[in-house]
Amino acid sequence: MTRALGVVGRCVAGAPATFIWLAVLAVTTRVQRAAGRARSQLLRNQSTNLNHLSNEPTRVLAASLFWLDGSRWWPYVPPFVAVLAPAERRLGTWRWLVAGTAAHVTGTYVGQGYLRRSIRAEQAPPRLADAHDVGVSYFLLGVAGTLSAYLPARDRARLRVAGVAVLAANAVVRPTFTEIGHLSAFVTGLTLSPLATNRERHPYPGAEVYARH
Repeated sequence: MTRALGVVGRCVAGAPATFIWLAVLAVTTRVQRAAGRARSQLLRNQSTNLNHLSNEPTRVLAASLFWLDGSRWWPYVPPFVAVLAPAERRLGTWRWLVAGTAAHVTGTYVGQGYLRRSIRAEQAPPRLADAHDVGVSYFLLGVAGTLSAYLPARDRARLRVAGVAVLAANAVVRPTFTEIGHLSAFVTGLTLSPLATNRERHPYPGAEVYARH
């Protein structure tokens, strides 16, 4: 038991931002469940929709990362543990934050830009300018793209192409601003692969490493 607790402690200590963020999401998910009928307006106030991006972009770009568009928190634990935490350990907190934030901002603006064009072309209803758009998916996919630089060299290119292909196919089948944003976020993460140093020494998946934070 003591040994297991030690392993968990080192795991959390090696990726502090990941687990603090996960804890905050647990709290905000409880808050929105308790909000009842006010839940929809609560989430809309934190959303990176077209209206908010025009008036208060900095606030909503930050706030939207701390809310989930759903009442369940636990499904996010596996991707945080399997993707975000290993990435933070390898990249260090600051490079991890740069990769994720760049993907979040890019995915948001590309997705909402697509929505704006769709509304102007009368291919989407104008009410979507005030749509819900919160969550961690753009940040997560961007970090996953950068983390993929740590994959074994023999598999890296093939798996990256497969990831882009899946997200692109999803965007074609379901051409919503969210799916366009997902593809853009992942591609952004791929372009930030230079942040992934010591990739041959610290492959993913592989032994846990702890970068200087």
